[in-house]
Amino acid sequence: MSDAGHALPHRTALSGRWRRWALTFVRRASIAGVAVSVVVAAVPPLRQAALYGATAAVLRGTDRWAPTVGPLGELATASRIVAADGGLLATLQEENRRPLGLAEVPLPVRQAVLAAEDKAFYRHAGVDPLALGRAAWRNLRGGHQGGSTITQQLAKTNFSTGARTFDRKVDEALIASELERRFTKDELLERYLNQVYFGERAYGLAAAARTFFDVDPAGLSVAQAATLAGKIQAPDRLDPRSDPGPVIRRRDAVLANMAENGWLTDRQLADARAEPLTLAPPRPPAGPALAPHFVAFVKREAQTLDVLGGDAATRLQRLTVGGYRIETTLDPATLDATTAAAREQLGRPGDPRVAAATVEPGTGAIRSLFGGADFDTHQFDVSSRGGRQPGSAFKPFVYLAALRAGIDPRSTFSGSSDRKIKCYGNHRVHNSGNRSAGRRIDVDRALVQSVNVVFVDLGCEVGVESVLRAAADAGIPEEATTAQSAIFLGGLDRGVSALTMAAAYATFAAGGIYAEPYAIARIIDANGTVVYQREPVRRQAFRSEEVGVLNRMLQAVVTSGTGRAAGIGRPVAGKTGTSEDNGDAWFVGFVPQLSTAVWVGYEPRRPMWQVHGQAVSGGSFPAAIFATIMRRALEGQDPQPIATTGPDELDLHRLWKAPAPFRRRAPARPRPAAPPAPSSAVVAAPPAEPGPASEASPVAPSGAAPAPAPAPASAPATPQRETTEPPTGDGRPPPLIPSPAPQTG
Repeated sequence: MSDAGHALPHRTALSGRWRRWALTFVRRASIAGVAVSVVVAAVPPLRQAALYGATAAVLRGTDRWAPTVGPLGELATASRIVAADGGLLATLQEENRRPLGLAEVPLPVRQAVLAAEDKAFYRHAGVDPLALGRAAWRNLRGGHQGGSTITQQLAKTNFSTGARTFDRKVDEALIASELERRFTKDELLERYLNQVYFGERAYGLAAAARTFFDVDPAGLSVAQAATLAGKIQAPDRLDPRSDPGPVIRRRDAVLANMAENGWLTDRQLADARAEPLTLAPPRPPAGPALAPHFVAFVKREAQTLDVLGGDAATRLQRLTVGGYRIETTLDPATLDATTAAAREQLGRPGDPRVAAATVEPGTGAIRSLFGGADFDTHQFDVSSRGGRQPGSAFKPFVYLAALRAGIDPRSTFSGSSDRKIKCYGNHRVHNSGNRSAGRRIDVDRALVQSVNVVFVDLGCEVGVESVLRAAADAGIPEEATTAQSAIFLGGLDRGVSALTMAAAYATFAAGGIYAEPYAIARIIDANGTVVYQREPVRRQAFRSEEVGVLNRMLQAVVTSGTGRAAGIGRPVAGKTGTSEDNGDAWFVGFVPQLSTAVWVGYEPRRPMWQVHGQAVSGGSFPAAIFATIMRRALEGQDPQPIATTGPDELDLHRLWKAPAPFRRRAPARPRPAAPPAPSSAVVAAPPAEPGPASEASPVAPSGAAPAPAPAPASAPATPQRETTEPPTGDGRPPPLIPSPAPQTG
């Protein structure tokens, strides 16, 4: 037999031995693997170590996809809000915060924060898979729990941007992993303790300890440390001053976590839980000295900007402590003019409040926002957040809806007051002062004289939806009202703010172009990099010819109608508005450079029958305040014409409504000894009509006008109303036809 023949059995025997050895090895390795797995699964520390190790390996394997992470910015860098001229309006970081070294924070205080936010901080690699699993399970069961580690929170606060999406959460995890490699655990914890928000404008542990307990961090008890640590979860919602119960329950949960981790003995736990919650007195509101309502608006706008973070809370925190320079649109001269006008006209104790907003037509830049001179006691901003009834200031939207429907504003309707109009339900419609405006009056003159019945008739012709569409195109939010015929006279469910109305009328000044109002022009970070630049958001809301026709008559409102107190010696257009019972009074007007809305009223709402001896209507104090604002804000600027158009430039048709049956007045009766004296003031027709009759303005258009002399005791003055009678052909007013129930227009 050959050598090859002898080698074959040898190789076969060798192969069999290797196969048996391999099978034995695999069998033993499998048994060992199962045994190790059982041990790891049975022993929690080993299980957690294995899971954290696997997570760290996965994160290391994804380095190539991790976003670029720069250095952590300097702490305690205040962000500043500046006006359009560069003047400082506010410094957002109010605390004189001293950064703490980790060694200055007692161990129990650090342990309280870890127990509340991330008890596995020193074991994971930036992401805690166990915490994520617990959070997911609780959220699926209808609860709410976050799974972010301290490192992930730092990643979100300092680096993450964009909306809250799955991709952003992945980026946060990758950034957290990178932070773990670049910084030690102690460095990350130190940064967190100096940066985290605790509520009441307290950023960082040092500020929080002083704000809530008036001590330094070294002086915090275990219970106090657990209270602060528990607030991190919901710093504003967990308010120990207004609702201490949830805060104490959260504190006790943090204390229980500390004990579970071996950081507290049973005795220490019991003592801490028994400690009463005693707080330092609250700090007074720290509103900025200049433009406090505008600064609050800037903060709200910043919370909508993705460049500052993925959610509102992160954006506000980053804005406050990120060392940004926030350049705004505020014009200090316009704000000063607004403040002075409000104080001059309505600055006495017990006077109604004033809210005003000024917007630049065509861009939407907010030049002034005035919510009242009493920010310390009334921080709610009526000028941008209030919902008030606009009254007749809403009539331009009915007018524009009619133009869109092809209705010529020279169409005539009955001006008779106190009558039912079909689409208005069973309610009788009254003009202001319950006076007839004549048996026939065209829409143009009805706008100038604010004749209610005509605009209800006109609204019925075009329909509620058409009016709502015109208002929405001018920026009136849909939630301001439901579809109802009351909107023809400005009766809205929720109402509008001065800012909304100023932006809407700015559309008329800009040739039909609506521009979304904004306050933040640019944001520059601490390194001098422009991170946000605002561009105007505009759209064509109306044809320029349509607003030109409207503007022609809005000018007549000021020259010869209900808004003559708003005259400023240059082309100006606008409209008065007075709600029922004189509860809200408006003047909204514009020149080509600026659009301003002024609201006057009480909070809570009540009639303004007697203010400085007279009733408040849109043509009184609001028009006078408007005039003062615009005159002073426009100093040094040349007058500009307002673009107008004649109705013949549009394809329109005239309507003619038969006048309502004439109601003869009842025979004169002897007048009681002291009845209210009816107003005899007359509002003239537009310039093309017969010459205007004079109308004394109840308030001087500028300066601190003295209150008018009161009427004799035998005949107290009747409250001034927005509308008066149109002149007849011979210049005499028609007979006044009183209606039984008063209603303002």
